[in-house]
Amino acid sequence: MEQFSKQDVREILEKLEYELDSIPKLEKIEKMKMRGKIRQQESWLLAFANPTPQKVLMKLQQRLADLFRLYPHGFSDEITELLKLKVAHLKQR
Repeated sequence: MEQFSKQDVREILEKLEYELDSIPKLEKIEKMKMRGKIRQQESWLLAFANPTPQKVLMKLQQRLADLFRLYPHGFSDEITELLKLKVAHLKQR
């Protein structure tokens, strides 16, 4: 059974957090709340068995729907590419 490593999950979450800085509408307090929400995704990402980029992205979009609405157009493509790299890395282990 394949699962993301702690390092993989950290990189995915960092990508989500980093993109928050490109959202001008959010105030500092709102960004802090969103970062907390992003960090709460760590446990299920670590436990996700046999991940595929599509499944992980869909689950992230469900769990962070309010945040994905604010991300710029095209960010889903960027996160999908990152997920593809992480899943390919899993298969190489």
